[in-house]
Amino acid sequence: MALYQNQWLQVALDITSGISEQDRFERLLSTIRTMLKCDASALLLYKEQNFIPLAINGLSEDVLGRRFAIEQHPRFEAIARAGDVVRFPATSDLADPYDGLIPNHEGNLEVHACIGLPLLHDERLIGAITIDAFDPEQFNHFDDDNLRLISALASNSLHTALLMEKLEKGSEVNTKGTRPKRLSSDKHEIIGNSTSMLELKQHIEAVAQTDLSVLITGETGVGKELVAQSLYLQSHRNQEPFVYLNCAALPESVAESELFGHVKGAFTGAISNRKGKFELANKGTLFLDEVGELSLALQAKLLRALQYGDIQRVGDDRNVKVDVRIVAATNRILHEEVKAEKFRADLYHRLSVFPIFVPPLREREKDVILLAGFFAERCQHKLNVASIQLSRAIHPLLVAHPWEGNVRELEHTINRAAVIAKAESSQAHLTLEPRHFQFSTTTDALNHSSSESLAAAENIGDAYQGLNLKEATEHFKLQFVEKAYQDNDQKLSATAKQLGIFPANLHRLLKRLDLK
Repeated sequence: MALYQNQWLQVALDITSGISEQDRFERLLSTIRTMLKCDASALLLYKEQNFIPLAINGLSEDVLGRRFAIEQHPRFEAIARAGDVVRFPATSDLADPYDGLIPNHEGNLEVHACIGLPLLHDERLIGAITIDAFDPEQFNHFDDDNLRLISALASNSLHTALLMEKLEKGSEVNTKGTRPKRLSSDKHEIIGNSTSMLELKQHIEAVAQTDLSVLITGETGVGKELVAQSLYLQSHRNQEPFVYLNCAALPESVAESELFGHVKGAFTGAISNRKGKFELANKGTLFLDEVGELSLALQAKLLRALQYGDIQRVGDDRNVKVDVRIVAATNRILHEEVKAEKFRADLYHRLSVFPIFVPPLREREKDVILLAGFFAERCQHKLNVASIQLSRAIHPLLVAHPWEGNVRELEHTINRAAVIAKAESSQAHLTLEPRHFQFSTTTDALNHSSSESLAAAENIGDAYQGLNLKEATEHFKLQFVEKAYQDNDQKLSATAKQLGIFPANLHRLLKRLDLK
């Protein structure tokens, strides 16, 4: 025990220090690796029958995006039910959830040392630590008391992090102490650690507890509906209905009835009274997807409902009072639609009390790797294979691809690649290689870009001398964006098209760079 006294002291100091929770978790795993000489470890949060990786050491980067359902992973289920240290036999026939996910290890983990540490607080499971080594006898000398100490320190650190998160968000998120009726948060999690996504999550947390109308904008496939569901789950209305309406799919002839309902005999086919979406969403949240597709006539009627909080069913002169929180979404640039007189200005301002922009996938740094891991984990159960791993060679291609269809395109791409890989192999463990993807254009562009980057690096001008990387990057971005903006006669849409970014995002960038 004395042998590890200094390490334990350092871990205890880290837990109580002012560093971020993520740094604490990573330092804890680093200390475990030093003491146990393990090859891989992970700290996971337990939430709604899933283990969610919070920090990893020695595992593939995409593991952070995976969500391990215990019913689908017998080793995780054993850890969740154990209540104490779990040492899996080196020849255990229970499939290892990390098969193929340790980059410096070829093949599968048929024989290796594996330890699971459940993390408990007040006898309630809050997480786990997993520790793996290729040598089957690696942990034989390390007794269970030391492992229990690791578990206790990790539990303390994780509980502190969860407590701080709860205090920051406010304990009133779900005052009734019960789970939401209609949506489950584990199925509607927003995955991403990029700067833009952290900012997005902050905006959601800021407005979720209010009754303000929210307008969600962004390209097709970025996850606007997911943002709407997250707003609902974090709101005080999460025990009431969440009603979805796709405005783009509404035929003009029935659109008013869908929104406000109708009475019997109001029109041919109205054989009974029927509530509209507003009444169904009373006390809850109404999500108007593709709101930019509504006709001008219907926009006027929607505006009245928002202004006065009452509606009229088709064929009825009586007013019905409703209490509905409106969340709307569109991939159109509504302020441009207002200028073109295709969307009412008064309705636009009523809907966009709190606008939220969802960034495109190509501007989310390495979130694409996390999401690829998330979709690969979900796909392996659909295809009934033991595991689906992403070759390291595919990581730069995923990051470099433009993803014009954004997250939806990525999901379909991973599913398609997995099906192709399964057709090629009779193995239960699949590895997605570049040949399974249609990235030929991206590959050529990446290689060409690499050659140009090498040439440019050898000819850096005086303008960048004396600057660090961040300063040089900002300097280049300023020059590049300013040139494109001037070349397009300071026209926002044309500049955005040339730069390949969303106009709303360019607008914020121009303001940040003091160009607008």
